[in-house]
Amino acid sequence: MFKRYLFLSFSQLFFPFFIVLLFIASVVLLINIAARTYIVKMDFLDLFALFCYSLPGSVFFIIPITFFASLVLGVAKLSYDYELMVFFALGVKPSDILKAFLPIILLATAILLVFSLIMVPLSTSASKNFVAQKRADIDVNLKAGELGQKLGDWLIYVDEAKDRHYKNLILYSQDSVLDSQSFIVAQEGVTRNSDGLFELLLSGGDAYFTEENEIRKISYKQMNVRQIIGEPQLSGYDLIDYWKDALNHNSKSQERKFSQAILVSFFPLASIFLILVFGVANPRFQSNMSYFYVIGSVALYFVMVHISSENFPFLGITCIPTLWFIGSYLLYRRTIKLYF
Repeated sequence: MFKRYLFLSFSQLFFPFFIVLLFIASVVLLINIAARTYIVKMDFLDLFALFCYSLPGSVFFIIPITFFASLVLGVAKLSYDYELMVFFALGVKPSDILKAFLPIILLATAILLVFSLIMVPLSTSASKNFVAQKRADIDVNLKAGELGQKLGDWLIYVDEAKDRHYKNLILYSQDSVLDSQSFIVAQEGVTRNSDGLFELLLSGGDAYFTEENEIRKISYKQMNVRQIIGEPQLSGYDLIDYWKDALNHNSKSQERKFSQAILVSFFPLASIFLILVFGVANPRFQSNMSYFYVIGSVALYFVMVHISSENFPFLGITCIPTLWFIGSYLLYRRTIKLYF
């Protein structure tokens, strides 16, 4: 009976929170996908597939936030409805609440570890491979009269576009390493895309090349501009090698990702005592501040995760969950265990 009340209160909050945050994240993902695939023609099924590949990364951050918030607010709801006070009067202890929630907290932690260490890297790899394959298989989607269209190292503007034929083209490229710039003007152009090699066949125009203090001009009748669009960067079978760079300290970026993956995954478990600290209250003498406590604690923890992953990733993996757990337990002893 007691556990049923707890889980019912939790589930009534978790699923609405999760769906709302997932919807917001989905909108952001769709905008990001539209930006990434701006010059690649895709149908609805292709966009849906790319959306599914990108979803695990967002779900990974949604789960711990909604899970922790739902646990705290679920307990707070029982407190301010006086139901929790009745259970305490019948002999239920705060530790019984923790024992009831511990299995699902451990399950959530395990799910988050699977997401962070397996599903997110593989889905990211699959997303990159999918876009690279699409760029290799289909025509590039250059639109007439639009600025900022980027293809590899080139910014391209076309005045008219029909199928693969373009008129009045302008191409610009800058190499910051060599301190050089290229500027090409053409009357007409035709595109070809074969096995990831993009070719732009230009007719009738001028090309300008700058290096340091020198400017060279070339007038041409025919010019072929080639650009390797991209190949898959990570297969789905080198997951161990993917994290090996982090464990061997070969990549700062991988170290940061690995640290964030572990720290975010252990957030629900490290915050187990905060569920009672923020949720259990005497409604006759205390106002409901659980929403503010949840927002503040989540913000503080994720700021700590960001700082540690940027500056001391592996030390943070050990220190932050441990200190957070100990601090939560001390608060629990002073505010909950002492009075209930």
